[in-house]
Amino acid sequence: MYLTHQRIFEYSGQLWLINSRKSGCYTPMLKTMIEQVLVMLTYYKRVTLIRFDLHQPTNTATSKRITQFNRRFKQKLIARYGVNKVGFCWCREQEKAKAQHYHFVVMLDGRTVQASWGIGLLVNEVWQQMGGTYWLPKRHYNLVRGELNELSKAIYRVSYLAKGRGKGYRPAQSKDYGTSRLKPNVTNYPHFK
Repeated sequence: MYLTHQRIFEYSGQLWLINSRKSGCYTPMLKTMIEQVLVMLTYYKRVTLIRFDLHQPTNTATSKRITQFNRRFKQKLIARYGVNKVGFCWCREQEKAKAQHYHFVVMLDGRTVQASWGIGLLVNEVWQQMGGTYWLPKRHYNLVRGELNELSKAIYRVSYLAKGRGKGYRPAQSKDYGTSRLKPNVTNYPHFK
């Protein structure tokens, strides 16, 4: 995978400021993650983007735990908020700690979810049942289609997940990252790239 140390990344005809300080960012990860943020904005005029970290007590050789968390978390989101689409990005990192940790971003319909507090409760419920702990920053992003200021801040925050440091220290059967696979709503935006 190509690692860029540039501070600007071009995607979909737009230049984005990215967090490439120190270790750089993997461009395939950046592209996929930015794409999912933009795709969510083709479905909803308002999107709430929330980032959190998941820590676990022991190392695992596969991505099964994060897949299991994602499935359970999505079920809880649908049951509680009735959302139709859930966008997400995650990355696995491990440096000096014995166990890997995960950075996770979830994107939801901004009319239904406007803050991170309730989402934090669901994250805690699911991940704690799985034996882990989590950290939820106070900052979340309320994105509005067509408004670049908050979107640019969110993309910068999401780019942290694509950083080079902490990646690659994993068995071959696990992944460094994953994202939702939402396709753009081309009915509303036929020229989406």
